[in-house]
Amino acid sequence: MTQPQPDDHPPVFRTWNQVYGFVLLLHVLIISLFYLLTQSYT
Repeated sequence: MTQPQPDDHPPVFRTWNQVYGFVLLLHVLIISLFYLLTQSYT
């Protein structure tokens, strides 16, 4: 008898790799924004 596999798909994207890529991209964008703001006000 086999046990059913849990449905571990992420809620928004199709794969967890897409979620990780989105988080990484968002992280880079936020760091870039902070860098540009720092350069413009110093």
